[in-house]
Amino acid sequence: MVTPLQLARVYATIGSYGIYRPLSITKVDPPVPGERVFPESLVRTVVHMMESVALPGGGGVKAAIKGYRIAIKTGTAKKVGPDGRYINKYIAYTAGVAPASHPRFALVVVINDPQAGKYYGGAVSAPVFGAIMGGRIAHHEHRAGCAGNGRKKVNL
Repeated sequence: MVTPLQLARVYATIGSYGIYRPLSITKVDPPVPGERVFPESLVRTVVHMMESVALPGGGGVKAAIKGYRIAIKTGTAKKVGPDGRYINKYIAYTAGVAPASHPRFALVVVINDPQAGKYYGGAVSAPVFGAIMGGRIAHHEHRAGCAGNGRKKVNL
């Protein structure tokens, strides 16, 4: 079984266009150089395909963040009971990177046994992904646009 943290590591590698780096939940300065594990051209193609998931007609359109391109994959897994047979319980997930044009963040959302009558990743975990990632991007852009004194920088 793959853990959400292991899956996040894969998506972080996708977000760096094939460069694998040790996973860190805090900023590492200077960044670790990493090791190329996939050709950049291949990963850029995959990211481009993943963008379509959050576009109209895609299975993860509920993850869409207005004004941003995101690259995601949604999924749904049926659980197995103690006897090894499938049961009517599910795990929904949405994983991806943003912004798709120049990924800065990777995120995995896993909903274990959703209870609201819906259980597909596109219906359950995608909106959560969009809310979390949208907030993260907004926070990052706010910080990037502010000087140390909290005032917004304006280039004239």
